[in-house]
Amino acid sequence: MRSAHWSAIVPLFLVGGTVLGQCVAPIATFPYVEDFEGGPAWTTGGVVPDWAWGMPAHPLINTAGGGLQSWCIGGLTGTFYNFGQLSWLQSPCFDMSALDQPWISFKIYWECERQYDGMNLQVSTDAGLTWSNVGAWGDPVDCLNDNWFNSGNITNLTTANPKHGWSGRVGPTVGNCQGGNGSGGWVEAKHCVPQAANASAVVFRFLFGAGTTCNDYDGIAVDDVLIQQAPQTTAAFSYTCAGSVVSFLDESASCPGAYAWDFGDPGSGALNTSNQPSPSHTYPGPGTYPVTLSVTGPCSPMSSITLSVVVPEVFASSTDPLCFGGSGSVEAIMPGSDGTETYLWQPGGQTDPTVSGLSAGQYTITVTTTSGCSSSATATVVEPAPLEVEAMADLGICEGANVQLTATTSGGTGGVTVQWTPFGPSVAPTSTTTYSVVAVDANGCQSLPDEVVITVGQAPTPVVSIGPTTGCAPWCVDLSDMSPGAAQVQWELGDGATAMGASYVHCFQGPGIYSPTVSIADGAGCDTTVALPAITVLAPPVVAIGVTPAVVNAEDPFVTVSAIPQNAATWSWSLGAPVFASSTDPSVTARIPAVGCHPVQLIATSTDGCSDTARAEVCMEERFQLHVPNAFTPDGDGFNDVFLPVTNAFRLQDYELLVYDRWGGLVFSSGMNEPAWDGTSSGSEAPMGVYGWVLSVRDPFGERYRAQGHVTLLR
Repeated sequence: MRSAHWSAIVPLFLVGGTVLGQCVAPIATFPYVEDFEGGPAWTTGGVVPDWAWGMPAHPLINTAGGGLQSWCIGGLTGTFYNFGQLSWLQSPCFDMSALDQPWISFKIYWECERQYDGMNLQVSTDAGLTWSNVGAWGDPVDCLNDNWFNSGNITNLTTANPKHGWSGRVGPTVGNCQGGNGSGGWVEAKHCVPQAANASAVVFRFLFGAGTTCNDYDGIAVDDVLIQQAPQTTAAFSYTCAGSVVSFLDESASCPGAYAWDFGDPGSGALNTSNQPSPSHTYPGPGTYPVTLSVTGPCSPMSSITLSVVVPEVFASSTDPLCFGGSGSVEAIMPGSDGTETYLWQPGGQTDPTVSGLSAGQYTITVTTTSGCSSSATATVVEPAPLEVEAMADLGICEGANVQLTATTSGGTGGVTVQWTPFGPSVAPTSTTTYSVVAVDANGCQSLPDEVVITVGQAPTPVVSIGPTTGCAPWCVDLSDMSPGAAQVQWELGDGATAMGASYVHCFQGPGIYSPTVSIADGAGCDTTVALPAITVLAPPVVAIGVTPAVVNAEDPFVTVSAIPQNAATWSWSLGAPVFASSTDPSVTARIPAVGCHPVQLIATSTDGCSDTARAEVCMEERFQLHVPNAFTPDGDGFNDVFLPVTNAFRLQDYELLVYDRWGGLVFSSGMNEPAWDGTSSGSEAPMGVYGWVLSVRDPFGERYRAQGHVTLLR
């Protein structure tokens, strides 16, 4: 709700005719809070002002910033604000004699033409006789200064210097009306007001300027004004220690903008100071150091604090276990201990300097002195890596084969040996046997056992089918293995290809004679390889169709199609009606009776019976004719919407259409990809009227035709 204060500004005439401002009953109680819910509270003035107080109901600005009421440029409804406007919304008068660091915040919603129209906030310290901007475009953003001027030059803020302020709208630029940079909603703007510090006749005003075009927007609204003493920036910090390295954490209030640290260690030279918010400093050793932090805030003077920092020192050592899974111990050592320190080990939470019975891992001791500074050290209990053994993979062998058993080991300490059961490592089993192995290191630690199974088997007898074995390239052959007991089948096809699996279809791409083989193995790895019948792949002919000429005209409608090359045994032509039905000659000449393109197919067959197929088109064009309309109506009704010259040629080699206005200005040009004019110029509708045109085309036979004339554009 608004503050229960009122004030007035009256002129005061002094000797010599100089006019000064004087506040009557200025507001001197802060914070000043005005939400405009109880009434307008502020006043308006200026050139053609259209400020309005009440409930906003514009298309975009349709709520107050808080509550129900706010002030709006452009009235409370619609999308227009006055042309040539230079108006203001002015506050009551304030006595800020007791405010050393005045600060203002409010809610604002702007939706006006970018760059030309906009608003800023000004302050007067002489009751409204002279005005200056509050802040500037590009001011730094912090906890007390945010959402300030977004434009550095608003054309129609003619009495502001500089012309900084809020300007823009959410929509894009349309024509000459500039768009972009609108607030898109209510935002809180806030800023320090240093020029009003300790002043007794302070007035604020929102100054709005608008041009004489592009004013069809919601305008600008303001609400929820707060004026008060800015929060004091007070220096404060804490610190933590890690040995002789102390990390400082800034805890100053009210977002300081500048820091000056003195670490109380002059012997460190330039490293004794820092301008970072939360720096660290390495001290030469344990001791007590006076540390000073000075901070400067966005609205308040420098603040300083000095604390004494005590740096302790601690070390940690460990004793490792002999075997994996055993226990170790850690010990904390603190030189110069006076016995008042506290100890804490993590993990575990033990509070004694020495801890035993520990598993492998990293342990951190934190020693805290009575002064509150702590130091930490880490000791690692390292146990030997687990002693592990891995036997070789299970193996299948044929009866009578010898096997050398192997195993790999990892972990342990010193030299490691392996022991096989029932015997090993060289074995020649006559039946399937399981062998066990363990590893032992120099400390006598023993691994868990691992096993390998040696399977003894016999090679399978191949049963294979293949076919068909002769054909034209590409030729596909079915291969199938039906051998009993086969665990793995590998095919070598003779053309560099290989395949795995009992069934396989392979296609030979080139002609030749191929000698495939198949290898069949059982689960024990016993295998047999046999040669398969040879595969004969015959070469097919390769043929294309030559067409002479490429396009014929109606006066000479004969075309010749030829097989290229003519090295096949037979040719089978299929030349679709109405050209001719078929032929078996390598070269055929025929008459094309009708305009258009007609399909041609040739199947060439070799003496081996292999064939190849080629396809082409034969085309005939009429003598070139041109029709150009003398008017068109681009109104979107689907009739005569474009200006398009029409020819009877369906394969033009070249096309160019140029359209000129009555002054000879080029309004349209096109080529093959965009032959028609839709009645626009540079993306906008061209006016009705008569336009000249020039057309240049080249027909399918290379003949160039040019024409020119006039066309009427109607809407």
